[in-house]
Amino acid sequence: MKRKVTRRDFLNGTQVALGTSLLTPWSEVFGASGDGFSLDPDYYPPAQMGLRGSHAGSWETMHARVSGATWPTSPVDETYDLVVVGAGISGLSAAHFYRNENPAAKILILDNHDDFGGHAKRNEFQVNGETRMGYGGTETIDTPSSYADISLDLLRDIGIDVQRFYDYYDQDLYASMDLSYGIAFDQETYGQRKMVAGYGSTPWAEFAAQTPLSDVAKADMVRAFTDEQDYLPGMTRDEKVALLEKISYREYLRDYVKVDEQVLEMYQRWGMSYWCVGMDEVPAIYILGYTDGGGLPGLEHTLPRK
Repeated sequence: MKRKVTRRDFLNGTQVALGTSLLTPWSEVFGASGDGFSLDPDYYPPAQMGLRGSHAGSWETMHARVSGATWPTSPVDETYDLVVVGAGISGLSAAHFYRNENPAAKILILDNHDDFGGHAKRNEFQVNGETRMGYGGTETIDTPSSYADISLDLLRDIGIDVQRFYDYYDQDLYASMDLSYGIAFDQETYGQRKMVAGYGSTPWAEFAAQTPLSDVAKADMVRAFTDEQDYLPGMTRDEKVALLEKISYREYLRDYVKVDEQVLEMYQRWGMSYWCVGMDEVPAIYILGYTDGGGLPGLEHTLPRK
């Protein structure tokens, strides 16, 4: 084989080889023509700039299919031991684990995007002639110290040394500069545009007093943080978990902690950078033990951590 082996052979020597012929567009799978789509021979997805998401060519065919379009199909002659749909972390991991158990297995991995990795796909750019890499969507490898052995083995297999994080990331930076978390209140919701610092480090009553919240909302915020109250009395731990898995955090604050609407709005966008949805879509159980940014109220005494 004279063709140079690239990163598409799956990250630093793992045994899963990816046949990554770009389907341009995906409609070729269904026998439709690829008119209107072409790729430069040097097309390299990790170096593409801008907000890409589901890029051109990745969604048109499925949209057409949902709208009722059909295409002729051809018989498939190839035989595979495993077919994985989705080349994100889970799909690639499934193929990797299967290959470990079946070294001679023939595996086909399908994805409608132009690069593998899903949310964790590679984002590559040049700075003064040197290659810099970032993530294409996934924000963190969260708390690998608590991972199961099989997950840690996977990270090692693909060349990720989690200990390097402690060498490269200054965990004391904010504290050394006496910085703290704060909340930006907007004019439209609170009648005043104001940044209030000290969230999580200033006593709650003192913090609330500086905000443009109404008196009722201030009192509710302080109560939610300081009252040692079980907001789900009479329920067993299992019953509480079952309920908190079914309702959103916003519902929990509204219906059980019973805080003012302004407090609900203050926390509505809290998880956008992490979960990419508002708190009306984040299950309340996810908030248990969430301490980033000073923490979120209402669950500490309702469902204490074991």
